[in-house]
Amino acid sequence: MIRKFVVIIVFFFLTKTIAQTNQIKGVITDSLKTPLPFTNVLAKPLAQNVKMAFAITDEQGRYKLVLEQNQDYNITVSYLGFKPQSFKVNLSKSITKNIQLMQANNALGEIVIISDNPVTIKEDTITYKTEVFTTGEERKLRQVLKKLPGVEVDKNGGVTVNGKKVTKLLVDGKDFFGGGTKLGVENIPADAVAEVEVIDNYSEVSFLKGLNDSDKMAMNIKLKKGKNKFTFGDVEVGGGLDENYIIHPNLFYYSPKTNINFIGDINNIGVKSFTVSDYLNFEGGIGKMFKDPNSYFKLQNDDLSTFLENQDFKASKNSFAAGQISHEFHKNVDFSAYTIFSDTETEIETQSINTFISENSETKEVKSVNGNLENQFLISKISLDFIPNIKEDISYSGYIKTNHSDRLNDIKTVSESFIDNFSTLSKTNALTIKQNVEWHKKLTSKHTFSTTVNYYFNKSDPRTNWLTNRPFLPELLPLIEEDKYSIKQIKELQTQNVNLLLKYYWVLNNKNHIYTTIGNNYLNEKYKTDDFQELENGDKNDFDTAGFGNDLNFKLNDIYLGVQHKFKVGIATFKYGVFLHHYNWQVNQNINRSESKTVLLPDFLGKVKISSSEKINFRYNLKSNFTNASNYTNRMQILSYSAAKIGNENLENQMYHSARLWYTKFSMYRGIILNASINYNKKIKGIKNEVLLNGINQLRHPILLDNPEENWNISAGIRKSLNKITLKFRGSSQISNYTQILNQDTFKNKSNSQNLKFEVSTNFKKWPNFDIGYSKRFSELKSPNTTSKFTFEEPFINLEYNFLNNFYLKADYNQTTFKDQNGHKNKYKIANAELDYHQEDSPWSFKIKGTNLLGVDYKNDTNISDFITSENRTYILPIIMLFTIVYKL
Repeated sequence: MIRKFVVIIVFFFLTKTIAQTNQIKGVITDSLKTPLPFTNVLAKPLAQNVKMAFAITDEQGRYKLVLEQNQDYNITVSYLGFKPQSFKVNLSKSITKNIQLMQANNALGEIVIISDNPVTIKEDTITYKTEVFTTGEERKLRQVLKKLPGVEVDKNGGVTVNGKKVTKLLVDGKDFFGGGTKLGVENIPADAVAEVEVIDNYSEVSFLKGLNDSDKMAMNIKLKKGKNKFTFGDVEVGGGLDENYIIHPNLFYYSPKTNINFIGDINNIGVKSFTVSDYLNFEGGIGKMFKDPNSYFKLQNDDLSTFLENQDFKASKNSFAAGQISHEFHKNVDFSAYTIFSDTETEIETQSINTFISENSETKEVKSVNGNLENQFLISKISLDFIPNIKEDISYSGYIKTNHSDRLNDIKTVSESFIDNFSTLSKTNALTIKQNVEWHKKLTSKHTFSTTVNYYFNKSDPRTNWLTNRPFLPELLPLIEEDKYSIKQIKELQTQNVNLLLKYYWVLNNKNHIYTTIGNNYLNEKYKTDDFQELENGDKNDFDTAGFGNDLNFKLNDIYLGVQHKFKVGIATFKYGVFLHHYNWQVNQNINRSESKTVLLPDFLGKVKISSSEKINFRYNLKSNFTNASNYTNRMQILSYSAAKIGNENLENQMYHSARLWYTKFSMYRGIILNASINYNKKIKGIKNEVLLNGINQLRHPILLDNPEENWNISAGIRKSLNKITLKFRGSSQISNYTQILNQDTFKNKSNSQNLKFEVSTNFKKWPNFDIGYSKRFSELKSPNTTSKFTFEEPFINLEYNFLNNFYLKADYNQTTFKDQNGHKNKYKIANAELDYHQEDSPWSFKIKGTNLLGVDYKNDTNISDFITSENRTYILPIIMLFTIVYKL
């Protein structure tokens, strides 16, 4: 039924659009008949209720405008250095019109001013003049960006331009809260935006552009400059049934030298202003040019990122505040600082069926969890930039993060006719400090160097207490029999890392560069665990005699030297090189073990620029890294009520091949954006867990294997614009072949998943705008004796509609159907809606917002790991109705 509805809606709008429009197309050249690429063609309607149209010529000088029938337009054609040309049209049918521009004669004092170009493309920079694409009814930056050609915004605030992800957000050239996109997209008012500038191959140090092969993309939001100093923003306050509430202020002050931003959010409706992608962006590096040496740190697995990633819960209270200030002390000295604070309390409920697959049997566990989590974190950063001249850049950054979490989970697990009840209490306090100093200097036109010093410090003290009615892990834990059991674990973790790096750029000529890198990376990790039983009389039953308890000091020093040659041949640029790493590491626990090793790591990068809008790139690296300190312990530690681990002090570095081929093409003339990529990773030496499995109980032991894993990730997407309708398709496939060692048997597993998504979007001025689509996901795990398959289907529809001048309606609906290989099916539907009222020129607006309007209790999902498949049910927030008032400054 939903599919038929989608087809009908698409057909209706497609036929209506085609029936009411005509085309004017042709070729724009200079006086010598040479095509002029990236020429702007702007069609301004003379009637107020008709939308502007624009086009940009492709490399062959072709343009195409789709205009409404029988409407008067004034068309202006402009190209830098040429005289603009204007003419009027009124189309009753499609026509062809070639246009010839004459070069401006600036020698006679003539000044050519082009102020109406909707889009300007210059090398790696695209600039959008937003007033051409917007109607004035947009509320936030998100709605502005969605109307720009080639720009997409996902539901989590991520932004892509021509298929490439934006990695840094700037406002008037300065970082906006660390550069993550979500805070800016969701909070910057639409009417404060004058232009959006997209910078590909972005470099924070201007004179290093073209040297450092940056693959970053930045988006710079240029604010309107109507006043020398101005304040803008809004404050939203609302309440609803069941004591729901929201308080959400956004305040911004901008002046030529000082900028101050504040974003606050207090609510109990499940809204998180800070996401895991924002967190990883902050953690990934605090310097301008060099990321932290995070090869040694798995940020995705830490407690805070896991908490931020969870978006589904039964109840939630969030308090969030973010403040930022930047000030120009001198034309050469900039200071900036920000602080982000979050305090969140959540209540969760999950149910899952876990299947543990061994070579000859399967064991099922039915598990339910009711939990409460309180998480607080504070992130602060200060930056000082000193740019004495255009050839030198000196910067300092300091970063501090504190995190506190308290978790209580009540767990009921049923397996092999046993029923166990657990209460798990965990508490963590963590402190992270980072320091970064960088100095970049262009000595001459041929010689440039960069140097950086990074310092990283982390300390945490996780505490866990398992309370249960029956003994668990009986083969491992020497428990003293009591009516109730209290098992405790105390961890003390500390990491220090110092990284020194010097890079020298030698420009031999316009087509040949030599880059030399020398550096040293020192890591010192301390890892201590204490597992014991606390008896009812207060005594301690220590597990040391059973092989538990760790006190490890892991040290690693990596000194490295690299040489790379970059050269250009025609439309292609290549860079090849090799890095020599010498490792010295020590594992100190009970006995001291010292090892050293030298590895040679080649790399290659090839870029072919077929045209300014079509590129193909290939990158290859042989990579090496060391695992974290917990894997080097030689005594056991508890991981959960059903798992323990003993490390391996004989582990060495992992090595793997990593290759990526990617292709991009966009054509504004044809309205097409195409992206495709192939990623391949193969471990030569890799760490895998050897698992002893008894029912659901596991003992894990990491070992180093030859060729243990191979991964393919293939994806492709195409976007086609047909006037006011955009068609999108994306598909991806992930294939993994890996070795598994289970109960001393070695065998090969294969997992694969495919994702398909088709979407149709509209961009009308008078009519409702829809995003209508369908996605399907396949997941499969194949082991020698069993195969597990799951599929997910999700048709969805999103609606945005400005009507009766002052009303704005936003709604979304999706239906998810889950199936397994046995034919079991589960379905849930989610619907949300929001109605806004705002009278023009009034600072007040009013909203009615409803979430989970169909009253769904839970969502279903599945996970597939090495030898476990899980079917999960996660309970979510109930129906929430909220009325809010917004005052705009």
